[in-house]
Amino acid sequence: MLNRVLHDWADAEATAILRRCADAAGRHGRVLILESPIISGADPAMFAEMNLRMLVLAGGRERTVDDYRALASAAGLRVAAVRDVTARHTVVECVPVTAGT
Repeated sequence: MLNRVLHDWADAEATAILRRCADAAGRHGRVLILESPIISGADPAMFAEMNLRMLVLAGGRERTVDDYRALASAAGLRVAAVRDVTARHTVVECVPVTAGT
């Protein structure tokens, strides 16, 4: 489980982190990403401010669920489920890509 980790990293590093998690999880494991993704219709000024803050402080950026889906795909994972657990937190459940999926 990655709890608010990936938004601290640029895409290449976030993909590498996910790839290592996928390797550790094995063929039958799951990787859970807990983040606060940007949702459509969000205040663009708030998004820009937080995105800039993440870039300057940590080198990362704020992402949408589709952005997390792309990172997962690049790491050999596919998104099996997306669940909102609170108004500001979402769990993106990823599983290894296997033949036929």
